[in-house]
Amino acid sequence: MARYIKAPSIRNKSVVIYNTSDWHVGSKCFHESAAKEIIRLVKKDRAYLTFGGDAIEGKTIDSPHFNPDGLDSGKLNIQKQAEYFAQLLKPIRDRVLMVQMGNHELYMLRDFNVVDYICTCISRPDVYGDYQTWVRVSGVTLHFWHGRPTMPRGAKDPIQKEANQKAWLKNKLFPLAGSAQAQYMAHTHHCLVVKPIEQYSLLDHGKNVHGEYFIEQVRDVNGKVWVPPDARWYVNTGTLRRGGGFGHQDYSEIAGYTPPPIAATRTIIQGGRVVKIERIVF
Repeated sequence: MARYIKAPSIRNKSVVIYNTSDWHVGSKCFHESAAKEIIRLVKKDRAYLTFGGDAIEGKTIDSPHFNPDGLDSGKLNIQKQAEYFAQLLKPIRDRVLMVQMGNHELYMLRDFNVVDYICTCISRPDVYGDYQTWVRVSGVTLHFWHGRPTMPRGAKDPIQKEANQKAWLKNKLFPLAGSAQAQYMAHTHHCLVVKPIEQYSLLDHGKNVHGEYFIEQVRDVNGKVWVPPDARWYVNTGTLRRGGGFGHQDYSEIAGYTPPPIAATRTIIQGGRVVKIERIVF
């Protein structure tokens, strides 16, 4: 079952939220300076933070990807990885809206609930997020799914490739949360932002007809809010895990994964609606 988090009432009319995921603390590929920069930006902007899962590398010895040479020697222990992640969040603990379960935490859930431990370490049990999490903040519903499938890599032309990936992201997300203005997925290590679609049509004004550009409006369905799929934002929240092993054989290189940008996204809410989501590349 999805988790529902209702954030404390925020007085600011304009709210900034940094959306990040897939840090993989414990891997030598973890970009620690980018993580510290995100923390600095949250403090500087008096913003908030959502974390979409895969806080730690957490590879157990029976994993096909287990490689002790790829782990930070000071964070070989899974508990130490979780504690270090919590230590990074502590300076902004009051500005964390959600810490979500990712597949790396899910694999260990039988023996150790990493997300629960992190939330306990920062004294914020109220921000514990499941694999799907709904966050209600500043009058807006945001929906988060860590994700499972692989982003399509087809199409030779880079413009068509990005269009395919954006369409895939939208089609994966929109059935999961009808009342969300923005939906976020992590896991793939891509960083994509799909804007609401502006449409054009000839509209009857009673006396004549005019062509207008418009974005579909929120509707009422049996007393509940429904946001049309073309009116929502769809986001893939990026990663702070480098694509290269830097002196060791990393599984991402062995598998031939495309090196991802070190990136996150920033959401701006004003007047009860999402007005902008942008990529932040480090």
